[in-house]
Amino acid sequence: MSNDAVTGKSNRRLFLRNVALVSAGASATSVLGPLTATEAHAAVFAHPGLLHTSAGFTALKTRTTATTTPWSSGWNAVKANARSKTGWSARPVAALNTGGTGENFAQLLDDAHAAYQNALLWKLTGTTAHADTAGNILNAWSQTLTSVSGAPLIGQTAGIYGFVLANAAEIVRDHSGFDATRFATLLKNVFYPASNAFLSATVESCGPAYAANWKLSHIASVLAIGVFCDDTAMVDQATALITGTPQLMNSIPYMWDGGDSDRYSVTGLGLLAAICEMAWSQGRDLYGSHGNRLLAASEELARFELAPSEAPPLGTWGTSATSPAWAIIHDHYVTRKGLSAPQTAVLANKARTEGGGFDLLGLGSLAYAL
Repeated sequence: MSNDAVTGKSNRRLFLRNVALVSAGASATSVLGPLTATEAHAAVFAHPGLLHTSAGFTALKTRTTATTTPWSSGWNAVKANARSKTGWSARPVAALNTGGTGENFAQLLDDAHAAYQNALLWKLTGTTAHADTAGNILNAWSQTLTSVSGAPLIGQTAGIYGFVLANAAEIVRDHSGFDATRFATLLKNVFYPASNAFLSATVESCGPAYAANWKLSHIASVLAIGVFCDDTAMVDQATALITGTPQLMNSIPYMWDGGDSDRYSVTGLGLLAAICEMAWSQGRDLYGSHGNRLLAASEELARFELAPSEAPPLGTWGTSATSPAWAIIHDHYVTRKGLSAPQTAVLANKARTEGGGFDLLGLGSLAYAL
């Protein structure tokens, strides 16, 4: 690796500081007005059909028996993580505070990831106790939670939670111990309104927190909730915000949510990758939107992120160089489509083992082929 990459990274941080307000402004001005509500109706969505599909689980099962990296190390990391253990005790709250005085969102993040990881392990091992654990966690929250609020403004991070919870629920949707109907009510009546309010906010109401990352988190939430609830209006709303919003797409890879760390840019990249992957599971190609913009953004951002980094434990913030985003993007554009993504490939191979963060799901080195 040449010294140019290090210099470029430093220059890019300076550039990000200079364009931060521009990026935030571009995102704010791209906020669409309130969409006309349409009556939701049953749709034939594929289930499971978010970050994981039936075909995907079949491939994952073969990787759990692998004895070589990256899959063996990824599988071992998932199994060893504390949130993958059966019997996890949920800590639901009635009023979720996503930021500010009295914030309690960490309880939901821990529980949501524990539900997701246990649900995944159920599919891969067949151990019913994992499904019971996931279902019990989700049942506890759907029985208890009634509201979402937070600072700044209208509960900006609620999109992350709706996205993660819906993915966990989608995996165990048919498990006998899981109350899918009640959980769908929670998603539609508590999390969707928060995301829809954010996405429908007028420019005049937007503050500095209204930047691309938060908008992407709410789009991810609306899409995931729509698929789980078989709500075509929600799915159409989410996909239209990607295909019909060039300002948002053109802010990538210079996404900003109030900080100047490159990590935030990669978080936004990962959220967009998750949106594209979930839509792809339902036969909607958002990866190709705006001339494969996600691929171009990934290659651009990866050029400045090639320094080696130690992978953090599963389920922690992590660093930009250990995000599962790289593996998801590489899997689609290179493995599926046969396109070239050399810079992304370098990061995908460095993102070991199962690095990532609470804002993202995907389990890169286990779930996506390189």
